[in-house]
Amino acid sequence: MNKDALAQIQQLKSDVNGVHRFVDGENKYGLLIIARGELLFFQENDKALICDVSARYALINPATIKKWDNGDKISDAEREEIVQKIILYYKKAYRDDLKIFKE
Repeated sequence: MNKDALAQIQQLKSDVNGVHRFVDGENKYGLLIIARGELLFFQENDKALICDVSARYALINPATIKKWDNGDKISDAEREEIVQKIILYYKKAYRDDLKIFKE
């Protein structure tokens, strides 16, 4: 993750107006389509990431979910959990069924 992406994540983490916010028990989530519909910001509590999506076709590319903004790497099992959470909150935020991009 480059410096610009990290700066953008930090800005979005503190932006309470533009980001769709959700609370599930003790956990807080944030979601926002950025970069003309080509990227997606996802936040879970204090950590966040940016991954590739196609808002036009409602597709997400799980292979681009590699690590959190704090540097923690994401395992395959954790990636699957993150994708399922993104799909759930994407439907609530944008009313579209997000599908997984298959290469």
